Amino acid sequence: MITGYSHDFGKYAGKVNAQHIEKVFHTIPQQLSHYIDDSVKRFRFGHVIEKKKGYLDLYGPIEWLEKSKLISKCYPINSQPKSPLAAYKKENQFKLFFFDIGLLGHMLGLSYAEHKVQQFSYKGYLAENFVQNELRCQAYYPSYAWACKEAEIEFLYKNDHGDIIPIEVKSGKRTQAKSLKSYIQQYSPTKTLKLVGTAGGTQDSTHLVWPIYYACMVSTHI
Repeated sequence: MITGYSHDFGKYAGKVNAQHIEKVFHTIPQQLSHYIDDSVKRFRFGHVIEKKKGYLDLYGPIEWLEKSKLISKCYPINSQPKSPLAAYKKENQFKLFFFDIGLLGHMLGLSYAEHKVQQFSYKGYLAENFVQNELRCQAYYPSYAWACKEAEIEFLYKNDHGDIIPIEVKSGKRTQAKSLKSYIQQYSPTKTLKLVGTAGGTQDSTHLVWPIYYACMVSTHI
């Protein structure tokens, strides 16, 4: 299947260099897999294409892949998040996620059995990528994150009332959320959401805790 995508790059690239598209396409899984237990960081433009170092050098391939819905962007915000969130984003600073976590795992050599039992240690980026894809399916795109010093919140969700709701993603059984506590102390949000890799949740209407597969319900329940 991956070979099929590569063939399509050559067919439909237009004025964009097909080889550059393929380079970016294959680099995204590699960069995502660098973050074992930490939040995914901003996409690094260097060392992707020879002699290309910055955002403008990779703009064409990235935009082509995004418009093809093979990748998606999440913009980190490093100040107090307010509506509209788009006013705080920087066009050249973003995370890049893959359109399918099954293919993401395949490109990294992860088997179906490993996906199923979730015993490998480097699964945080898969959980984050999963939530990104679920938000996009709910027409919440582009997405936003928050970063301040050592604290990071994977997603910020603005509901219909204009409330900015931090969403912390925890892939495993260890669900302590220091970054979320820091965010609450600084900004006192009206509601928070923690998505965790275990079953069950809480009845607290202010500080919600859901299993990660409930990410599909964000737009209708918060």
